[in-house]
Amino acid sequence: MSSQKRMDLILSLVWEVKMFIASAILYNEHVAASLGLNGTDLQILHLLELRVASTPGDLARLSGLTTGGVTVVLDRLEKHGYVKRQPNPADRRSVLVQPVAAKLRKLQPLYKAKGETLIKAVGEYEERDLQAVIDFFKSANASESVASKRPDPA
Repeated sequence: MSSQKRMDLILSLVWEVKMFIASAILYNEHVAASLGLNGTDLQILHLLELRVASTPGDLARLSGLTTGGVTVVLDRLEKHGYVKRQPNPADRRSVLVQPVAAKLRKLQPLYKAKGETLIKAVGEYEERDLQAVIDFFKSANASESVASKRPDPA
């Protein structure tokens, strides 16, 4: 493959990833608004769903928010019944934040069609191609805190 064709493929992939991210963010903003939350609240809830339980400090590192910002988000999520805080058995000065399973189940219908579309799209690929996509996302997500790598506004 020529170096130009390879570069064109890379740029095309970057464009498609950006479109996917933009679409996902806009959809999540719509879902958040329909629940009386904001986009950050919903993303913190997604992080909790993926990790099961976290400390506010973990969430701050993962999200790039300050610990105070995480506390405000958790207060809103707790008020709406999406999370509960429990004492951290490993550190009595800390709490563990857990998503409320029953509330998460109520979100599933909002994402069902999107999930089915994604499964259908990736279901067309061979196992080796799926592994390549998984490897790509693992590499892209390798940083413990993607959000903390803020762009330089210069």
